[in-house]
Amino acid sequence: MALVDDLLPHMRRVLAVDRDLHDLSLLWQMIEASSAIACPEQADTILPTLSQTRENFTGLQTRLVQQLAEEHIAEVGDELASIAQCTIDILVRNLFERTADVGFLATDDVLRAFCEADPARQAALMPALRQHLYEYREKYTVYDDIVLLAPGGQVLARLVADDGLASSADAIVAQALKTAGYVERYAASDLAPAQRAALLYAHRICNDDGQAVGVLVLRFRCEDELQRIFQSVSDQRTHLAISLMDVQQRVIISSDEAHLPLGARLECGEPGKVAVTVFGGREYLSVTCSTRGYQGYGGPGWSAQAMVSLLTAFRGGHESGGTRDNVALDNAHLQRIQSDVDAINRNLRRVVWNGRLTAGARAGSQAQLKAVLAQVNIAGARTRDRVAMAIGDLYSTALARASHQARELARLAADIMDRNLYERANDCRWWALSPVLQRTLAEPATPAADEALAGVLRHINGLYTVYSRLVAFDAEGRVRAVSAESSGAPLTGTTVDAALCQLALGLPDSQRYGVLPFGPSSLSDGQPTYIYVAGVRAPGSQMPVGGIAIVFNAAREFHAMLTDVLGDRVGVAAFVDADGRVVAASDERYAVGAALPLDLRQAIVEHDGAHLTLAAVGAGGYREFKHSDGYDNGIRAVVALRLGTLERRQVSMTDAVLRALPPANRERVRDLALFQIGPSRYALPLETVLDARPPLGLVRGPGAGGSMLGLLEVPHEGGSLIVPVLCGRQLTHIHYPARETDGVILVLPAAPGLRRPAFALRVDDVNTVLEVGEEHIQPMAADWRGAAGRLVSGIVRIDSTGPGATALVQLMEFAALGQVAGLPAPD
Repeated sequence: MALVDDLLPHMRRVLAVDRDLHDLSLLWQMIEASSAIACPEQADTILPTLSQTRENFTGLQTRLVQQLAEEHIAEVGDELASIAQCTIDILVRNLFERTADVGFLATDDVLRAFCEADPARQAALMPALRQHLYEYREKYTVYDDIVLLAPGGQVLARLVADDGLASSADAIVAQALKTAGYVERYAASDLAPAQRAALLYAHRICNDDGQAVGVLVLRFRCEDELQRIFQSVSDQRTHLAISLMDVQQRVIISSDEAHLPLGARLECGEPGKVAVTVFGGREYLSVTCSTRGYQGYGGPGWSAQAMVSLLTAFRGGHESGGTRDNVALDNAHLQRIQSDVDAINRNLRRVVWNGRLTAGARAGSQAQLKAVLAQVNIAGARTRDRVAMAIGDLYSTALARASHQARELARLAADIMDRNLYERANDCRWWALSPVLQRTLAEPATPAADEALAGVLRHINGLYTVYSRLVAFDAEGRVRAVSAESSGAPLTGTTVDAALCQLALGLPDSQRYGVLPFGPSSLSDGQPTYIYVAGVRAPGSQMPVGGIAIVFNAAREFHAMLTDVLGDRVGVAAFVDADGRVVAASDERYAVGAALPLDLRQAIVEHDGAHLTLAAVGAGGYREFKHSDGYDNGIRAVVALRLGTLERRQVSMTDAVLRALPPANRERVRDLALFQIGPSRYALPLETVLDARPPLGLVRGPGAGGSMLGLLEVPHEGGSLIVPVLCGRQLTHIHYPARETDGVILVLPAAPGLRRPAFALRVDDVNTVLEVGEEHIQPMAADWRGAAGRLVSGIVRIDSTGPGATALVQLMEFAALGQVAGLPAPD
């Protein structure tokens, strides 16, 4: 509540609603006061309801404004949280790949041989080594430098132009020598230009005896990568500022250094929650998110913050004014407010209805009461319309939040897929340069050589667990080694598919890779997946001698991506191809290769008895992957989030304004009381209805069942009477359940004109009381009476603002109702 109070002055739309509702509250006070002064006796029966309506409306106003404000805050908070969470999670997924890279590259034979060589030999090997490192960086473009150091810190070789550094004092060297695995460090370093802070990954290089002979350091292009992430997640929203912070909450990298300078310390609220923070003397809304980790890896301990000035936080956004008529939302606050609004509207209709019953048809002595009722009617319509606009704003805000969330999650899923497959395209090209692989495939097959190659593949697959297996094959397509055999017949010694072999052998250089279309293969045990291939060339030659195929474990990895993106939200996430066929889905009911049963052209779809908000985003690539390498798999990421249960009766017919058609003769009119049962409108003569009451106190009694609901105690002449209550739905043969908000009891006499209650009829709601010209009432033949049977005696034609120019009302036969209730037949 305190946050809402602080932010409310910045929400112009909410302030406008608050002002309008306050004016309506004053109008109700004026009507109540003028009724008590002008016609206290005549208005005696409606004043309590007017007073209760005013109090209920005042309470509704407070809650409606509160909920509107909370929804607007949540809308901004969702956007900020999405940006901050995506920023840190995408980065950590990227860095996870770096931990595998440095560990594998540290076992590279070319690097090991160089570190073990004497200085003279190193000088001779330097050109080949630099080319080797260049090949690596050209494939893994996330690095801007690769450095080889001696155990004492001396620089043996590095990829970037020599800056004169002979020996590094960076602590990462000593850390790597003492650590069996990778070392990750972010700090100012002499291995970075101008001693700037750098994100480094290091791993010791050991000889065959396990003795450290060097240290490998990869310098990650951290700022470049973060700017790409900022651009992706912010979608060009220039009013947002995004920053990456270290454990001391100091800005490491900023999306706008002029706004958020490096080294600035930021306030942070509760992780993932909206907070009001102050920076540079200005107030901001901000959300700070830590990583959720990836496969047990938590990154360097950083967090991301997205922030927006309070001056612009609540500008723009969605267009207000309502939502689709039949879309319900699983939002308890909205449902409760809508229920309260329905109750107020129902009470207003009932008080006007009862007032008209009291006033009579054309009694001159009741003119003042009729005037009051007219004002109540007008005020009720104004209140209903303005509250409906506010409710519409609430719903459209909630829908916009859900739509934005689905869109951002789909973008995240597409980005994660592209970044993951980018690494796969890199891996196959780099591994194809392995001297062991080149040498073994260039020579005739021997069991010892092939087994040694299989050992290399098993080692790689142990580090890169996203693959089902790695397969090395020669120029004839014969499989020479695999990292893991098939669960069926062994793959070693078999021949790969001719198309796969030709694809690998036809690649023109080491920068090219190939991908088989998504589908099953013998290399994947018949499971649909992507298989990446690269050509292997003879040592020191461009002649292809075979290839390497890496089999991506699509079922496991894609499912993990989608379920991670979806989290605990109710809905479905999927990857689909250009034809809308499922490549992977979070829900196992959607089979791979089958059409996704959702209309991807629609923003809101119906599925499994619910409405879903849907977003489909094309996977457009990452860095050079699918941008400049000529490859495009045509994949779209789809996220559909549940909105609410399918509701086809969202619009209430009682909201339509009903008016009598002009009578031909003012002396030949009938006064009719109109009410609603299910989808139909009915009427009873005014003199046959005594009162309309809420269904409170209704109890089942002897004889209850069928059309008899039970008994109800109603007031009469200072006391009370017990009357039986009939069920209008049973009498009209409507068997589906009413809404929770439906239910009004009409108290009826034994005969027209009598004032003593005799029985009652439960209906869904009351409409209005009209003076109808007799020429607009048509008797109904028995053959046309439909479900209500003998209870309907005629049809009344009236004017309506609802669907259609006119409305037809069924005139009930009062005497027939009395007979159902067990009253004696009239004389």
